[in-house]
Amino acid sequence: MELIREIKGDFHMHTKDDPVDYKYITHSAEELIDHAARLGFEVLSITAHDKISYSPYLREYAAHRGILLLPGVEVTIEGAHVLLINYLGTIEFKSLKELEKIRAPEVLIVAAHPYYPGPTLGKKLQEHIELFDAIEYCHFYHRFINFFNQKAVSVSKKNKKPLVGTSDTHFLCQMDQTYSMIEVNRKTPAAVVESIKAGKVRVVTHPLSLSMLLKIMIKFKLLLL
Repeated sequence: MELIREIKGDFHMHTKDDPVDYKYITHSAEELIDHAARLGFEVLSITAHDKISYSPYLREYAAHRGILLLPGVEVTIEGAHVLLINYLGTIEFKSLKELEKIRAPEVLIVAAHPYYPGPTLGKKLQEHIELFDAIEYCHFYHRFINFFNQKAVSVSKKNKKPLVGTSDTHFLCQMDQTYSMIEVNRKTPAAVVESIKAGKVRVVTHPLSLSMLLKIMIKFKLLLL
C-alpha cells in the first residue's frame, strides 16, 4: 500500500539569471534551493521570464537537498504571464489558443496572478479557462487589501479549477508566506502534476505585514522613501 502524504511546494520563483528581473534579484538558483530546503520545501519550480533555466545540474543540486525540482517558465502570451510547470518545450506562443498544443497529462498550465495589475490575464482567463489547469494565489497582499486574490478564488470556484499558492520569489524574504501543500503517493514530477490537476492541493497563506509590503515595494523600486 502506497503512503499518501503532503509535500510543500512553490511553483513561481525567480533567480538572478532571469532575463527580465535580473536587476532586482541577487540570489542564485543554488541559494534559492538552499533557502527552500531550510524552510522544508520538497518540490520547486524556477520560472524565469521567457526562459527555461532548468538543468540536470540544478535538478541534482536540489535532489541532494531533498527537493524535487521541476522545469518551469513564466511565458508572456498576448501580453499576459502564464506559468508552465514540468515543461521543456517551446516558449514562443503567438496566442493563448496555442497552449492547446502543449496540453498533456504531465504539463501543468497555471494562470499567473491573473487579476493583479500589470502583464496579467484579467478577463482573458475566463475567456480561455479551458486551457488552464490551475490558478495562482499570489503572496503579495495585506489582510485588508486582497481583492486581486479574491477574484481569483471566485473564478477558481466557478470553474472548478484548483488554486496553487506561490511566492513569486524575487527576494528570499518572500518565501514561506504563501505556498502549496500537495497530496502525493510518490514524489515524482508526474505525481505532483496529477495531484494538482485533481485538486489534491491546498493553499497555505499568511498576509504580509505592512512593513513587509513596503519592503518588497521598495526593493522593486515601486515606492521611493
